[in-house]
Amino acid sequence: MSAESGLPTFRGKGGIWDEIDADAVASKSSWYCGRYHDAVRRRQQVLDFVNPIRRMILEKSPNKGHETIASFEEIAEVTVITQNGDDYHERAGSTQVLHLHGEALKNCSTLHPYDPIDIDPENPDIHIGDKAPDGSQIRPYVIFFGEELDRRIWDKAVQATKEADYFVVVGSSLKVFPVANLLNLIKSTCYLVVVDIENVEMPETVCLGHQVHYMQEAASTGLLKLFLEVSLRESRNNQNVK
Repeated sequence: MSAESGLPTFRGKGGIWDEIDADAVASKSSWYCGRYHDAVRRRQQVLDFVNPIRRMILEKSPNKGHETIASFEEIAEVTVITQNGDDYHERAGSTQVLHLHGEALKNCSTLHPYDPIDIDPENPDIHIGDKAPDGSQIRPYVIFFGEELDRRIWDKAVQATKEADYFVVVGSSLKVFPVANLLNLIKSTCYLVVVDIENVEMPETVCLGHQVHYMQEAASTGLLKLFLEVSLRESRNNQNVK
């Protein structure tokens, strides 16, 4: 979703995890790793990875795709369920955003990883020795590999999925679980769309028996076409009701 803003992708062809060992910089064990000396060294590796990405997010801006998603609120109630850690949906104007994998532009404490702490955008980097109010080391407010999703956010995503009349998947590899399992929760009448410039196939374990409408386009162009299509569809529905 944010590739058109200039951010690198994590999965898929040429993604970050093709070049960098995720276990070393983004896993639970890389932060909570036992002995003090090892913890300092390994946590510094994590921060050396996270801090530049955080600065990059701040330097770049939402793209037309984010703006189009925000514009859907003109015609419908919209919940954005995202695996991305940037704040581009909020900056573009979306008012209900669920960050399943955390938010890169927020901190939390090592002892309480599900309670976000705002950062100073002018000084976004985390340093070894930075302390949270509870006295523990500040860490990124992201879900590391090996950590559970925040149940409060996950439950909201499940509820929104079950109630959805339209479910739109944008720029996702559909290889990350349990997020991909949300597709098993959509109701039979839900209009399911996949927008991706790459050829994306549904995993065999999800969305069995549901018709999928594929739009093999970049997020910005595909979402704009979908917005026009949904607007027309909703307009016709309203006329039929009258």
